[in-house]
Amino acid sequence: MFQPDHLMTFRLFSYSHIAALMVFLMTLIIMIYSFQKWKNQRGEKIIGWILLSLLVGSEVFYQLWAISYGVWDSRETLPLHLCSFSTFFGIYLFFKRNNVLFYFYFYIGFFPPILALVTPDLLFEFPHFRYFKFFIHHMAIPLMAVYLLLTKKYILSIKSIVYGLLTLNLMILPIGLINKWIGSNYFFLAGPPEGDTALSFFGEGIMYFINLEFAAFILFFISFLCSKGITKFQSKLDRDGVRKHDEQDKIS
Repeated sequence: MFQPDHLMTFRLFSYSHIAALMVFLMTLIIMIYSFQKWKNQRGEKIIGWILLSLLVGSEVFYQLWAISYGVWDSRETLPLHLCSFSTFFGIYLFFKRNNVLFYFYFYIGFFPPILALVTPDLLFEFPHFRYFKFFIHHMAIPLMAVYLLLTKKYILSIKSIVYGLLTLNLMILPIGLINKWIGSNYFFLAGPPEGDTALSFFGEGIMYFINLEFAAFILFFISFLCSKGITKFQSKLDRDGVRKHDEQDKIS
């Protein structure tokens, strides 16, 4: 379960992959519905602390696992992946409100991890530790993004996409320098990862970077539309809850 050279048989859309996707979808739906039931109550905070624990635990236990089994490598294991930055921003935003930072966090922390769940850069099959780490981590990031969106009442404007893209491109320069210095591939700036992922179709050289920029804009725009849909759906649940409560009061 923990050996780094065991259970390296993960297949795209296998039973274990589909099961993980179903778990994420059901958890997202249940969480959104629970906010209407637990509004301004303890349960809402419990959900937040659970998500926070999953984010922290995913990063910490992965580092401990890599060190314990002698596979820690600065080219792969430093917390410089996009999911790691999403984790750190999510933890910070859980404790402190920041509109501009949330724009960036939601755009890198909602749809990109969902895309990673659908086309994972993963070798390890259930029940390996890395299987659980990957799916739990990439589920917790978008779940935290939705949690903050609904509980902190953030509003994303169309201009927030520009802020998100500018912030992403500002981060690319130092990450690119680190990649060149240590021979790593953080943010997949040196090319697509091994395996069947969406990045495999982005071409090579300058076309790869152009496609990365275009994909970032598309993903950010889809995330923007999703944020509007989620908040609209939550508002409908709130209105239905108020209406049902009023009807019960009239009956009583």
